[in-house]
Amino acid sequence: MSDAFPYDVFLSHSAKDKSVVRPLAERLRQDGLKVWFDEWVLKPGDSIPAKIEEGLEHSRVLVLCMSANAFGSDWTQLEAGTFRFRDPLNKERRFIPLLLDDAPVKGSIAQFLYVNWRAADRDQEYAKLRETCRPAFRTPRVTPGSATFEGNYPVSRPHRQSLERGVESGWAARPLRGR
Repeated sequence: MSDAFPYDVFLSHSAKDKSVVRPLAERLRQDGLKVWFDEWVLKPGDSIPAKIEEGLEHSRVLVLCMSANAFGSDWTQLEAGTFRFRDPLNKERRFIPLLLDDAPVKGSIAQFLYVNWRAADRDQEYAKLRETCRPAFRTPRVTPGSATFEGNYPVSRPHRQSLERGVESGWAARPLRGR
């Protein structure tokens, strides 16, 4: 996934579900994710459709908060359809349905595995959501004679030599751990 997205997560929800979605947005933000949440982004005088379109365009993950309220809202339907159209195979951008209540999941959304926010163990469900929303960690690709990283990160000569020695000795053959 590209690192070019200013937002990790776009939270699409009905205004009637804000009391459930706001704490989720705050928790994701506390865990270091960049969250597009309407209350934090929209300002007086903004064109709401234009700002939503911009938010979708600049977000790597769309979390569609599904509920009876959301399924009755044209906005959430529009946001979900627009996002899935941009990446129908769900590879570069992720589409994650989040079920808030007992509303039946219908149509094309039913093909996606959802996060069950109704569950008694929300902590486990939250962990799944958080990990899916985090940017993918890119493993450095190091080979003798050419210490380069995916994404063309610059490597100084002393570091290049150190990395090359590590490849030769075998320590750098293992993936490096992030976070």
